[in-house]
Amino acid sequence: MMLRALRLILVFPPLWASAQDKPALHTMRILPLGDPPPFRQEVRNGVRYEIPAAEGTIPPRNLEIAIPPKEKAGEPTSMKLRLRLGMISEPLEFPLPETRSIEARQGSGTWAKLPLSSSEATLVLVWRSGPDWNKVGVLPIPDGKADRSQGDCRFINVTSKPMGLVFGSERLKIEPRTALMRTLPAGTQEITASILYPAADGSLQPCLSTKIMKSAEKLQQFIIHAADGEKPRIPVKVLPLEEPR
Repeated sequence: MMLRALRLILVFPPLWASAQDKPALHTMRILPLGDPPPFRQEVRNGVRYEIPAAEGTIPPRNLEIAIPPKEKAGEPTSMKLRLRLGMISEPLEFPLPETRSIEARQGSGTWAKLPLSSSEATLVLVWRSGPDWNKVGVLPIPDGKADRSQGDCRFINVTSKPMGLVFGSERLKIEPRTALMRTLPAGTQEITASILYPAADGSLQPCLSTKIMKSAEKLQQFIIHAADGEKPRIPVKVLPLEEPR
């Protein structure tokens, strides 16, 4: 049997070499987090018209994703990607760069450098880190099939402060810029979860309380981010997402 396999390799060496040289592919999606600007409208000739959002109050709608070339002397590959606040972009698939990093461009300039996770897929979370969306914070989350199967739900804290989590009978801390996977106890089909933020007086106050149902098909995610609207009553918000595992 081994002799037969060796003969096949000798007969088809170009095919074998081609399979060996094929670069690993990586899948990436981007999720912009934050508050939309206030809705504004004006009346012209008796008709109400929505006023477009001012520049910088929402993430850029269109990005050019520059994939580094395999050869140093080569030109980067450019891929188009559309962003929408609070929604995950369509996935892009490309050869994994050696640096595990790509560049997102807006027009002729760099908008953000996006690191990639150690998994075969990345969910890149971005949020406004300055007065407008020209400066962003970035957090890559491993998002491969194996990563999604590590628990029933995932809690992600992109704020600069630790957050509290009451998960059934557990009391946990979610450190800044980290993700925490949890699994419902065996035999449990539903559990209550509460996310707590540190208030100005040092106490922990709830910003979300919900019930989580066990599901073999869906991964439930809760992304905690800073509220960047005008004079928010609560300084943090939670974006719940439900996606296939």
